[in-house]
Amino acid sequence: MAGAELSEPEYLRHIEHLARELVNAALDEGRLVHGGRVTHLTPLQRVVGELAHQIRHYHFDGDGCLDPELPPMKLAGVVVLRPDAVPVGMEGEYGEVCARLGVGPRPEGWAVWNAWAEDGQPVSIILVDLRGTEGLLMNWARGIEVHPVRPIPAQVVLTRQGWVKPMTLSPFSARKLGVSRGVRGVGGPRIPGSG
Repeated sequence: MAGAELSEPEYLRHIEHLARELVNAALDEGRLVHGGRVTHLTPLQRVVGELAHQIRHYHFDGDGCLDPELPPMKLAGVVVLRPDAVPVGMEGEYGEVCARLGVGPRPEGWAVWNAWAEDGQPVSIILVDLRGTEGLLMNWARGIEVHPVRPIPAQVVLTRQGWVKPMTLSPFSARKLGVSRGVRGVGGPRIPGSG
């Protein structure tokens, strides 16, 4: 697509897309070096690193940028539950889903992070952090791989064995499963009592 054929917003989106592709290619090849701990960078590594820092993702509380020493979490996916919006494919009304999860209905809703325990078993972490989860989803919707930092204990209400489904897959999980970005997972373990 020639630059002259694009409107200015289309051109900027195209440049952003190319910049993300460059960063992803550098990451895939192991040429993207993170953090200020590395002192021997080539000029190209330095520029690509700065590009990655600027365009890598939409920023949100808990994205790891302000606290890079906090450990990141790799998530299989997330579920957002709200009184007026239960994910398609999840059986029951909001209150029923909350009861199956073992939490009370809350007007703001709940965020569920599907991850892995230290022994590799699937776990669901039920959080009050909806804003951080929405920040993740904004990134994932554009195929941007973002790993949030571990939630602080005050954000965690409950941790359960198994995953809550259907979930919005992380780009990592989508790649691992060979499915399109942003596809909702289906099947697998069900919430007890959900059928």
